[in-house]
Amino acid sequence: MPFCADTDFLIDLKDHDEKAIKKLEQIQSMGDIVTTTAITVAEFYFGAYRARDKKSALSEADRLIEPFAILYLDYVSAKLYGQLGEKLRSNMLNSFDLFIASIALANKQTLLTRNIKHFERVPGLAVESW
Repeated sequence: MPFCADTDFLIDLKDHDEKAIKKLEQIQSMGDIVTTTAITVAEFYFGAYRARDKKSALSEADRLIEPFAILYLDYVSAKLYGQLGEKLRSNMLNSFDLFIASIALANKQTLLTRNIKHFERVPGLAVESW
């Protein structure tokens, strides 16, 4: 099953976290692919543009994100966003996380995230940590 990296996974890769690196290697060794969402890319670049050393942070963001296939918000994931927002009214994820969950779910991807409890509220979304 393909995997979709959440923002915290990319941050851990950027920070050379051994567990995240090992998880990526494990997934790739099984022949699975790791994607990310356009929302995650936006969050990652938002942080890079706010960094003290913006030039270095942007260069690192380019290098890190380049190998990932990017999943976009399309009709199916946009519709899921609306449906999930209605279902999760009392425990609503923030909008960015709900977009990420909707895109991963629409593309039948397991979401790689450290925030399992946060995302496991989404019906049908497979989540995994490292």
